[in-house]
Amino acid sequence: MRSPVVMFDFGNVLAFFDYRLIYSRFGERLGLSADEFQTLAEERGLNALLADFESGRLTPEAFAAVVQREVGLEMSFEEFAESWQDIFELNAPVAGLAVDLKAAGYTLLLGSNTNAIHAAFYRREFRETLDHFEHFVLSHEVQAMKPSREFFDACTRAVGAPAGSCLFIDDVEENIQGARDAGLIGVVYRDADQLARELREHGVELPPTRPAST
Repeated sequence: MRSPVVMFDFGNVLAFFDYRLIYSRFGERLGLSADEFQTLAEERGLNALLADFESGRLTPEAFAAVVQREVGLEMSFEEFAESWQDIFELNAPVAGLAVDLKAAGYTLLLGSNTNAIHAAFYRREFRETLDHFEHFVLSHEVQAMKPSREFFDACTRAVGAPAGSCLFIDDVEENIQGARDAGLIGVVYRDADQLARELREHGVELPPTRPAST
């Protein structure tokens, strides 16, 4: 196994996401703006519900039912999932960087705080990129979320490598501190050019022209 194992966060690293798309879709059903729906949902406990969903403590069906009950929505689970799932846009320069790393012999892991509806969608939608990843550690499956030690221990177990041989990339500094506390190398993502530069500083071999931010 070539060192380091390179571990990517998904949201706002491999792909961008925007929850306002959900708030707009659900708000339209209630005659509310995206901002109004967000305020209503958060007042009714959406953030705590989402944490339970992403920790695997709520099934997709249970999450959908509770959210609808709390905000006054009425729709089938299939309609809820369709409105919930599509909030992502591939970050093409970072996706290309991951493909280069795989071609150079590095082992890739995706480590994400996510839920079952989103994960099923983006693993299908971005399969061309994600097929290059050998390992997936998803919070709803391992029932642990970044920045907890349990999450990063699950990552190192998944790849069968010591923590010091693993490099984790995340856009949230708190998560990178959690990775470092667990013994991993941590790189805070800001943009694709900065990421490529820092990877090279850690001894990762990349093509000289990769990547170019867009």
